[in-house]
Amino acid sequence: MNDVWEAVQPQVTTVIITVVGILVTVVLSMLALLQTRVKLWIDSKTSVAQREIIHKIAAEAYAYAEKEYKNQSSASNLKLNAAFSYTSDRLGKVGIKVTPEEIKGAIEKAVQDYKKAS
Repeated sequence: MNDVWEAVQPQVTTVIITVVGILVTVVLSMLALLQTRVKLWIDSKTSVAQREIIHKIAAEAYAYAEKEYKNQSSASNLKLNAAFSYTSDRLGKVGIKVTPEEIKGAIEKAVQDYKKAS
């Protein structure tokens, strides 16, 4: 019986090492996938909070521009530039980096929200 075991032991050891290697590879792959999904989930939560901040600051910027250029009827470009500068400055101070198009979109949304409320 010992002779049989001694003859089979190298093959059994090889099979066990191979199975353990496959299991470790599968576990590591699953952990990498889980890590990616958790990162995406965290990023989506962060971007939702950031979008809320962007829209709040854009609404403040629109109110600021309306107040500054209240008596000028043809000051739409001045209002937009003032709101854009205000928004980009405030977002820079809180550490949120967005594209100019996103800032303009947030300001336009603030304008539409204001017009709906009026």
